Amino acid sequence: MKSIAKTSKHLGFSIALCIVQKSAVALPQMSPHQSMVTQSDVNVANLADIPSFTISQTLPAMSFYNDTQRTGSNSLLGHSRNDASVKLSNVAYHTNADSRSSAFSTKDTHDKANYKEDTHSKSLNVNSEEKAAVQNEKLTQVPYAALGVLPMREHDEQFTYGSETLQRVYVWHGRNGLDTGLSGKAMVFVHGGCWLNAYGYEHAKGMYSALADLGMGVYVMEYRRVGDEGGGWPGSLDDVVNAINTSLERITLQGDYSEIFIVGHSAGGHLALLAAQRMSEQLARYKVQQVIGLASITDIRSYALGTNSCQTATEKFMKSEPLENPDAYQKATPSATLIHTPVVLLQGDADSIVPLQHATMAGAEKRIINNGGHFDWLHPESTSFDALLEVIGEHD
Repeated sequence: MKSIAKTSKHLGFSIALCIVQKSAVALPQMSPHQSMVTQSDVNVANLADIPSFTISQTLPAMSFYNDTQRTGSNSLLGHSRNDASVKLSNVAYHTNADSRSSAFSTKDTHDKANYKEDTHSKSLNVNSEEKAAVQNEKLTQVPYAALGVLPMREHDEQFTYGSETLQRVYVWHGRNGLDTGLSGKAMVFVHGGCWLNAYGYEHAKGMYSALADLGMGVYVMEYRRVGDEGGGWPGSLDDVVNAINTSLERITLQGDYSEIFIVGHSAGGHLALLAAQRMSEQLARYKVQQVIGLASITDIRSYALGTNSCQTATEKFMKSEPLENPDAYQKATPSATLIHTPVVLLQGDADSIVPLQHATMAGAEKRIINNGGHFDWLHPESTSFDALLEVIGEHD
């Protein structure tokens, strides 16, 4: 019997080896940018060698992010997520430190180095033990390069809010395939990018697509920024105000979504807060549920004194230094006490682009994510993204 078992074991191994070899021969050759990582135990591989770049170093490589209207369509890759993920703490969010260190660099730079694609998916039907395992796999310290390889699709529709080319809103409508807590809700989103025109709305398409797949409508504005005629202070804010107002009108007229959230990331969070302050009465009239800042810049004067690549862009946006034009900097500093809609500031405590202090604002609720990085908010497999979903889901 032992010899039969041994023979069977060797026979099974030989068959498996033949299948693997045959499959390997049948696989088509893929270019480097098409290669995919399929390891279940590691979300991302071989990132240790990816260099970090500052904004000034990456601007020449950003031509594909310019704000041109796209007519092509990206294929939607298979990428489901667990929308029934573990409920997180209202104060802080924790992840497995050992698993994150092998996955991503800890530098929050706008890095566009080559990046391997993550094809892992999460089951929608999991037990409590599996939920805990999924939570430990959630990502932190996501590099900028990781955003460009996320599954994404093109917008469903677009509309203008002004006569300029960049004054346009792109819409990803919520899919009805899943019955989630996001169904029937809409997000009006202001993207970040240091107020610079080198970074357009496209870099967060993976986030928009993921939210839409979970049932949420996503209204993403493009607006004039530093480098665009009419951009910078206060033109960028004027665009954001007009875009939000036009989006709210359209959402109300179409009647597809019953709850609305204003959300902004980084420099876009700064503009979203200022717009909400200027539009306080309109937000109440349209019954906006919350204004949510993701790693938002809330103290622009102190931010202008910093030395990282985004902080040094502040004076370009403001067209002056804080001491040269203190009145302008005061007007460009948002105050939650002047916003009648509830304000929630979500911030990672390991964000190297927007310091933790920006999450503290009188009149605003804050939630801190343990080891959260600057770009985590835009990645659907991160702890920070789940924290955002939880905040929105609290309005069910």
